[in-house]
Amino acid sequence: MTRPLFAGIDGGGTKTEVVVVNAVGREVSRVQSSASNAAVVGHDAAGAVLRDAVSRALQNLGPDARLEAAWFGLSGSDRPEDHRRLRPFVEDLAPTIRFTNDAELALGALPGSCGVVIVSGTGSIAFGRDATGTRARAGGWGQVIGDEGSGYDLARRMFAAYAWDVDGRGPSTSLTLRLTEHWSLAEPYQLIARVYAPAMTKGDIASVGRIVLEEAAAGDPVSSSLLDDAAKELADTAAAVARRLGFVTTLPLALTGSLVIHAEAFRTQVLAHLGETWPELSWQVVDDPALTAARFLARSVASREVLP
Repeated sequence: MTRPLFAGIDGGGTKTEVVVVNAVGREVSRVQSSASNAAVVGHDAAGAVLRDAVSRALQNLGPDARLEAAWFGLSGSDRPEDHRRLRPFVEDLAPTIRFTNDAELALGALPGSCGVVIVSGTGSIAFGRDATGTRARAGGWGQVIGDEGSGYDLARRMFAAYAWDVDGRGPSTSLTLRLTEHWSLAEPYQLIARVYAPAMTKGDIASVGRIVLEEAAAGDPVSSSLLDDAAKELADTAAAVARRLGFVTTLPLALTGSLVIHAEAFRTQVLAHLGETWPELSWQVVDDPALTAARFLARSVASREVLP
């Protein structure tokens, strides 16, 4: 008889992470794959990536490995229509399958799975749940409409600052030279062809947002202003969720996504903005949402707890 296994799947616009744990929450397999955000790659491609990644994670454990439950937390794929189209790709992989937005994965790290989660990586979103089970979300509109406070957003702000500097419409900024050197631009307007190149992905653009962080740390006032504006807008996104769920003075907060995990200065600014309204801010970084979700599934089954 095989022992029960549980999988957490964190599917984003840049990569997909699958983590499998045993009944006591010990990690036994991990696989990383390509993007599975259906809004970016399409439902068929996303479904194929998810199935392949989970299948490979199980193959690592031998031919008899079977999942008891799997939690798919997917960016850009949290509508019922998304779930309907993706489920056929994975429904035979576990008797219990859960689809949510990727932000929900980090809820498993908060006491009682209550509070607000901020995701800030390639894209951004805030999601929350209160003690009654009521849910709320804000942001997550994608890079064309929003994604404020994400890596993509920082890059977009940098491109605008570059254009304003070149045109003489805005202040001079070290971002112009950094971006010119980073992409080896022979003249300023080559930026247009580079940004709009058919092969340029959302993840590719988001990755250059780090230049804003570096130049802000070096003292460039334009970069510092862009960073603070992005931090405030991300905090405002989380605040909208917190207010709708009735958090008044205390706010349990989980932070996940590459930007808020690795960019300490940016994270500090986001927390400072939130702390103005919620003085009793308790926060933690969730650096492995897929593992957090898998362990939550294992605990839930062991304690017969109802999934949040």
